[in-house]
Amino acid sequence: MKKWLMPVLQTAFVALLVVSFYATSWFGEHYVLRAEPFDPFDPFYGEYVMLQYPDLEAPAGISDGAIYFTLTEGEDGYAVIGRIEENPFFGAINGSKYDRRIIAPQLENFYVEQGRGPELEETVDLEVTIDVAPWGSIRPVSIAPRKE
Repeated sequence: MKKWLMPVLQTAFVALLVVSFYATSWFGEHYVLRAEPFDPFDPFYGEYVMLQYPDLEAPAGISDGAIYFTLTEGEDGYAVIGRIEENPFFGAINGSKYDRRIIAPQLENFYVEQGRGPELEETVDLEVTIDVAPWGSIRPVSIAPRKE
C-alpha cells in the first residue's frame, strides 16, 4: 500500500465532516424556537444551557417513545411542529416524546462562551435559532434573550 494513501483518506474524512456540518446551514431551513433554560454548567464540557421548548408539544394521538417530526414557522414567527409521526420519514428530525413534551437530542444542550451561562439561566425567555437540513440534521446557530 502506498505511504500517502492513509493520510489522504484521513484528510478527506475530516473534510467531509466539516462540509457536512456547514451543509446543514447551506441547504437547510432557518427556524427560531422559543426556549426556557435550566442547568447552566458541566465540569467537563464547560458552560452550556439545557433547554426545553414550550411550543414543541405532541398532539394527543402520539404515544410515548421514539418520534419523527418536522418544523414549520408559526403565525408569530416561532417554529412549531409541522408533521409528526411514529415512523421515520425523509427529512424528519429524530426525537422522543415523553408526557406531551418532545425531546430532540440535538436541541437539548446549547454550549455557550465561558461566563455567559449564568446570564442565560437568569433569563426566563430565550430564543434559539437553528438550521434544519432537508435530511433532518440540526445545527444550532445562536441563543439570545427573547424580545416580545
